[in-house]
Amino acid sequence: MVVVCIVILGYMVLLLGLAVASPGIGLTGALLALVPDDWRDWAHVPAYGILAWLVMQGFRLRGWPLPYALLSGLAVTVTFGLWTEVAQGSIPGREASLPDLAKDGAGALLAAVMIGCQTLIGRPAEIAGSQAIEELSQTRKGSRER
Repeated sequence: MVVVCIVILGYMVLLLGLAVASPGIGLTGALLALVPDDWRDWAHVPAYGILAWLVMQGFRLRGWPLPYALLSGLAVTVTFGLWTEVAQGSIPGREASLPDLAKDGAGALLAAVMIGCQTLIGRPAEIAGSQAIEELSQTRKGSRER
């Protein structure tokens, strides 16, 4: 679990570093200036989707029920997105924006939907597999009793 926390915190530091980098200033800023504005704006969706997925999977690894893991992951991701926007607003050449926060939330919501669907689709296979094992064991018991 420690490794999962380190990965999540490392990814958060990366996102925060990118959020406070000023385009055209320093190495990171020079690299950011090469990326078109539209791409930078829409990069929030996959970036925060990955963060939400990491957080939600971390909660699931701790044994949290799916609804709690998804809602908590959404809350953590959107809260982190809010604070990165606040930090970004204090940097020269950058500004905080509500549309960016909405894109952060959209990425988190997309991750939640994907995890929820993946879990629900995987469950029928688990149920069918457990029923097949149960039937097989009962068949074996019946053949031994004869």
